[in-house]
Amino acid sequence: MKTSARPESVRPPGVRISAGALAAWLIYLAVDFWGHAVLLSNYWKETSAYWRPEGELFRLVPVGYLSFAIYCVALAWLLVRLYGDRVGLAAGLRFGAIAGFVSGAAIWLGVYSAMRMPLSAVALFTLWGTVESALAGTAAGSVLASERPWRRAGWLAGLAVVLIIAGVLVQNIFFPQAAAQK
Repeated sequence: MKTSARPESVRPPGVRISAGALAAWLIYLAVDFWGHAVLLSNYWKETSAYWRPEGELFRLVPVGYLSFAIYCVALAWLLVRLYGDRVGLAAGLRFGAIAGFVSGAAIWLGVYSAMRMPLSAVALFTLWGTVESALAGTAAGSVLASERPWRRAGWLAGLAVVLIIAGVLVQNIFFPQAAAQK
């Protein structure tokens, strides 16, 4: 077994934070795909009058993914700052859920005050954002607590890929009309 020059526990926190943020972001993306492309696809169609045209929405997906990356870096950094060596799955889940709910409620209420959108979207997107953030926080907490954060991040990246593939399969098998319209 190959050993590194210094143990993970004494490596700069930036190494752990980078691995934790990457894992959190990939899990966030996978859960977001499941939420919007699979579970909420009918909601998006039913409320399409409120959103940008579908082609424009798809072109702007990278902007949304960038926002998730920024959020996940902040989430991982805050987990290290607030929990230090006590960070782990439970702390990541708890903090991720709280951060997701607070930021989601604040953001979506603000958007609702300025744009025409159904009030149901405020509740639904806040709830789904809480789920996404809780799972991203769990992933970050898992990586941050690991003796080998990049190895753990690699496993979680693999899980994210499996989740996205499963989402595509579920979308095409159980919701073929939604997949065909894209």
